Amino acid sequence: MAWKTQAIVLRVRNLGEADRIVTLYTEQLGKLNAVARGARRIRNRLLSPTQLFTHGRYMIFPGKGLHNLSQAEIINSGQGLRDDLEKMAYASYVTELLDALTAEEDPTTRIFPLLAGTLSLGNAGRFPLAVRAYEIRLMSELGYQPELYNCLNCREKLMNDLYFTQEGGVVCAQCNSHYRDTVKLTNGTWELMKRLLEWDLSRITVLHPSDADLKELRGLMRNYIDFRLEYPLKSLGFLEMLQNIPPLEVKND
Repeated sequence: MAWKTQAIVLRVRNLGEADRIVTLYTEQLGKLNAVARGARRIRNRLLSPTQLFTHGRYMIFPGKGLHNLSQAEIINSGQGLRDDLEKMAYASYVTELLDALTAEEDPTTRIFPLLAGTLSLGNAGRFPLAVRAYEIRLMSELGYQPELYNCLNCREKLMNDLYFTQEGGVVCAQCNSHYRDTVKLTNGTWELMKRLLEWDLSRITVLHPSDADLKELRGLMRNYIDFRLEYPLKSLGFLEMLQNIPPLEVKND
């Protein structure tokens, strides 16, 4: 019996002379690896639907080890993400992070719309904020939601003079000494984290945080996620390299 499901392409690898192994994150089944026969041939019907970041409807026949991708219909090609270098770098990080943190055929129902929504916001030019929302929500869905409301140690309600630890979230000043490598957390970034976690993803477009808050949050989430990753992400290194390239100076003649 075939599986029919929406999915987004996370990763693509070549197999033999003309085939592809496609890693999909599906709406109902979680992450799957499937062989797309002949998908690298120019006129093959599976060529376009097996491109990175494509959102489509797929028919997959279950197999032992690798499954078989039989049919596909494109919902969103992801072309805009592949054609822009910065968007491609962000999208690659989003998909590689999900691939690294999830096991095959272990579905979590709210991850698929989170992935689709993040890529959609990113394609519309909101990746710097959307990725931060994606990180904190993904960690929450996987059982690693950082504590943002009560001190991780004493459980008192958090107010101010806060610190963030990669071990589990926010601690108060009195408990800071109980944890290693804590980082001072500003109130602006703390409030931003709560909104990104609580609000519907479509609502975050009304937020316009300062560059300083986004930079602080990027560093906090980098440490928080690295604490749980088994290996460094190649896409993250590329994204950070792009972000560190200074803008070109425009000289007026």
